[in-house]
Amino acid sequence: MTQKAVGLILILLLIPYLVFCQNDRFITISNVKARPLAMGGAFTSIEDDLAAINYNPAAFNLYRANKSHRITFFLNPIGTVIGAIENSNIYNSGGFNFDDFLLSLGLLVKSVFMSLNSFEVGFLLGEQGLNLPKLFLNEKVFEVSGFQQNHSHSVIGRLKLADKVSLGGSASLIYGSTIDDPFNTFSALGVSYGILLKPERGLTIGVSFINLPDSLHQFRMPLERFVDESVNIGVSYRLFSSTLFSLDVRNLGEEQQKVVREFHFGIEQVFLSQIAIRAGFYFKKDKGDHVISWGVGLLDGNIFVDPDNALNHKNFYFNYSFVYENTKLIDNRWHFLSLLIRI
Repeated sequence: MTQKAVGLILILLLIPYLVFCQNDRFITISNVKARPLAMGGAFTSIEDDLAAINYNPAAFNLYRANKSHRITFFLNPIGTVIGAIENSNIYNSGGFNFDDFLLSLGLLVKSVFMSLNSFEVGFLLGEQGLNLPKLFLNEKVFEVSGFQQNHSHSVIGRLKLADKVSLGGSASLIYGSTIDDPFNTFSALGVSYGILLKPERGLTIGVSFINLPDSLHQFRMPLERFVDESVNIGVSYRLFSSTLFSLDVRNLGEEQQKVVREFHFGIEQVFLSQIAIRAGFYFKKDKGDHVISWGVGLLDGNIFVDPDNALNHKNFYFNYSFVYENTKLIDNRWHFLSLLIRI
């Protein structure tokens, strides 16, 4: 089993470089998207920590055991190093800027959460945006250009009503630029909320509502495929303890004239409790193009803590995903890397 698992990982990591594509896109400085995007974005019904926030805040979940009070930090070592090296290219120049403060904090402490029995509240800082003007797209692995102009900060609350029902909501301060004016950053507030249901063992159903600001309504269209004022439904099933299947129906009930309703599929298989292999697929309904993805998660942080401090799910420190976006005009391959350490 060990040799097979290692072989799968090596193949997974080599495939992105064997596939002929036109452009590489690297999102590696500060993101929690690697696991969801490796699974085709089919993540509305999957419980996780930071990765669940942008898909369904009700699916955000931390600990197995309830304690009266506890605080959790998620550190971002990659962002800390790159921020120190590239600080002059990340921040605005001249004087104090509140967003610069949040970006600086997020490059060190990606997230802080307080758990109060069945209620959890906290924030997620400096999440890289994907709707980047072409000026900011290049093939450098740790490229910071466009980060200051395209990112978000979120506050989230999640309430567990019962073992089978959770509610959640989030508010996000979004910064984005446009193709015509890439260096002029617009900021606005977006909100989302959702519900998570567990009707039977292994089966989870999630519903989320995404409300993006009108001025930045395209902020989450690349790869995530969320439109403004849309309802999204997800179903996941854990066939075995180590095998997870997921399906999302994206953008139901949205009010725009151009409907972008899509089906997203994902799968995750865990080997030896420390290695996760993921894959996903969806069609872009508005363009008729297809997107495939795969990824890997390594080193479950739960092994370093006692059972009372273990998360209610796998807490992989290292996550990588590769997304191959095949369109009629260009071929893009996106690389996502995250390394987050919980303390």
